[in-house]
Amino acid sequence: MRPKVDFHIKADKAKADKAKELSGLTNRELYELGCQIAIEQNRNVLDTEILELHDAMDKVNELTASIRSRLKDKEVPTRPSDNADNEEEELRRNILPLDLFKEMVLYYMDDFDITDLQELSSKNKEIFRFVLINLAHYEMSMEDVNQLYADINSE
Repeated sequence: MRPKVDFHIKADKAKADKAKELSGLTNRELYELGCQIAIEQNRNVLDTEILELHDAMDKVNELTASIRSRLKDKEVPTRPSDNADNEEEELRRNILPLDLFKEMVLYYMDDFDITDLQELSSKNKEIFRFVLINLAHYEMSMEDVNQLYADINSE
């Protein structure tokens, strides 16, 4: 008795057997995969890029929400290691997108004065270090932070 074929077009048997052997897929899965490839190959390149952009934006939004919640719990990136080989990567993991950084600075300002240099030697060293790395990256000064905080609170 012949095995039941679950799609209406029969393919080259040798090619189908080889594909099933290599991939472990069923006839139906191979057929669906072939259909998906044909769709992707004939789709407008711009359509594909736009869909990828939306996927990336969804991921950014998801990660931003996660980072925001952790930063509001005063969780900051770990201290840089003493290994100078990874210096650029060590700094990059501490740098936030500018809008998120500004939001976090304003949030922290509500709890303590991060622009007071005397506070740098106190209990919140990791948060201050994190803030200073971002300030340096965006070429901002403590005055900019104070002005931003004043502007927000005056609204």
